Amino acid sequence: MPNPSAGDIAAALEAWADPAFAESYDNVGLHVGSTTHEVHSTLVALDLTPAVVDEAEWLGVSMILTHHPLLFQPLRRVTDDDMIGNLVLRLVRLGIALYSIHTNLDAAPGGVSIELARILGLNHTCFLCPRDESTCGLGAIGVLEPPMPLPDFVQHVSTCLEAPGLRYVGDPDATVCRVAVCGGSGSSLIQEALAAGVDTYVTADIKYHQFFEVLDVRGTPRMALIDAGHYETEHHTEALLCTWLQDRFPQVRFVRTSVKTSPVRTLMD
Repeated sequence: MPNPSAGDIAAALEAWADPAFAESYDNVGLHVGSTTHEVHSTLVALDLTPAVVDEAEWLGVSMILTHHPLLFQPLRRVTDDDMIGNLVLRLVRLGIALYSIHTNLDAAPGGVSIELARILGLNHTCFLCPRDESTCGLGAIGVLEPPMPLPDFVQHVSTCLEAPGLRYVGDPDATVCRVAVCGGSGSSLIQEALAAGVDTYVTADIKYHQFFEVLDVRGTPRMALIDAGHYETEHHTEALLCTWLQDRFPQVRFVRTSVKTSPVRTLMD
């Protein structure tokens, strides 16, 4: 069986996570390389960093697949004196193609948030904000069976997502049963989670003042709000993509990066 091209892999990914699902500000697709580039092995990472390119060079892969786009804003120049330009030049010199699948994977069936719900043990999942007759959407809602006291669920989230530094607001006597999640920056969906009647919402990148949005007139939380970290709520996409692609391209080796790409550290790391 011949090896697929970068275009073949892109076509398969885009049949699952249509680029039309992506947010208007996003930049998804093949960013470096040719669609005819033959692919024998692929490194999958949440972000493209110098350490990921080092690993790709050491492994000898022909393609890198990331969730977060390296080329998010238009480039005015490509030089080796800034990180993005340096990485692009390294990829070109090494002959490594780069493809990014971002908010279109967030919105795809079985995508980022649906998989996050599965990792947290939620059942009967559906999109929090469905679009196109529920064939795609943002966030996810599921049921925790059996329910847990909130302090136990917070520890459960910390353990499942390897998120020791999470932040949250909630009634310590509350019971968690119906949960909404959104991988990555989900603060824009706080009101949607409240309107859906969930008792807990797990996401990331919550600003200090946004925690006040879940309080009632007496200052009592109407739902628990958990910020588990951007990297922590999305790095599972690496395994998700590896498994999904390996089933469809058995002749290609898909490798999850060994690099923790987040630059953020806590005192507990």
